Amino acid sequence: MFNFIKNKDKILNLLHIFGFILLIIVTCFGVYQIREENLADIKNLIINRWGLFLFACALRLLDWMLDYYLWRCMLKKYSTNVPVIKSVWIYLTAGAGIVLPVQLGRALRGYVITKTTDVSLSKAMSLEFLFLLCVFEGAFLVTIISLGFYADTLLLPIIFSLLSLIMFPFVLRVLKPLLLKFKILLNDDLIHPLFLMTFCVGCSIGWAINGFIFYLLLGGRKSGIYLSQAEIIVLGNLLLAICSGIPGGIGIVETTMSISLHWLQVQLPEIILVIGLFRIITFWIWIPVGWLALFRLKLYKKIDLGNSIQ
Repeated sequence: MFNFIKNKDKILNLLHIFGFILLIIVTCFGVYQIREENLADIKNLIINRWGLFLFACALRLLDWMLDYYLWRCMLKKYSTNVPVIKSVWIYLTAGAGIVLPVQLGRALRGYVITKTTDVSLSKAMSLEFLFLLCVFEGAFLVTIISLGFYADTLLLPIIFSLLSLIMFPFVLRVLKPLLLKFKILLNDDLIHPLFLMTFCVGCSIGWAINGFIFYLLLGGRKSGIYLSQAEIIVLGNLLLAICSGIPGGIGIVETTMSISLHWLQVQLPEIILVIGLFRIITFWIWIPVGWLALFRLKLYKKIDLGNSIQ
C-alpha cells in the first residue's frame, strides 16, 4: 500500500513537470509569434492615438477587475477560505496558459486552485466550467443586442436575450445529474436563477468592454463603422478562434478580423496595426502577467525533480 502511494506521488509529480514544460513550450511559441508584429509601427500608432490608447488601457483594466470580481464571487460559492490577495494571484495564472487551445488556460487556473487552496480538483474544474458557460452566455447576449442595434430594431433581440437568460439556469438544473457524472458539481446556490442571471449580465458587460476597446483603437467614429459592428467582429472572430482549436487563435483572429473590416469597407491603412495593438492589450499582455502570478505563488517549488526521476 505504501509503495502504491509512493508511485502515485511520483506519477503526479511527473505530470506536474510535464505540464510545466508544456506551458513553457506554448509560451515560447507565443513569444515567437508576437515577434512577427510590426512593433515599431504599432508604437507610432500609439503615439498618434495616445488619448484613445490610454482610455482603451483603462477599460482593459476595468474589464480585468470585473472579470476577477465575478470569478471571486463564484470561488466563494466553493470555498470561503481564500484570502483576497491570494485569489487575485490565482485568478491571474490563467494568463500563463492563454496560448493553450480551446480555453484550456482556465483548466490551468483550476489546477492552481487545487495546489494553493483547500478546494478539490473536481470543485475547481466545476468552477471554471460554469464560469466558462456564463462567459459564453454573456457573449451571446452582447451578440444578439449588437445585431439588434445594427438592424435598427431592439424588441426581438431584447426578448431573445431575456428568454436566454431565463432558460440558462433552467437548462443547467436539467443537466445537473448528467454533469455530476463528469464530476461537475453545481449546488443550488450556484444555479439559483437570480444569481446566475446577474452573473451572466456581468459577463456580457465584460464582452461589451472588449468590443468598445476595439472600436476606440480603430479611431471611433472616424473608422466609419458602428460600435455594434465592432462588437460583432470581436465576438464572432474570437468564437471562431476558439472553435478552430489553434493555440490562442494565433493567426486566425488577426486574419478573420482583417477580412471582416475589409468586408465592411473600412479604408484605414493601419488596419493590421490596430488589430495587432488590440491583441497586445487583450491577449499578449496576459502571458507575462500569468507567469508572474505562477512564480508569485511559487508553484515551481512543488516540483520534486529528483524524486520523480529516481
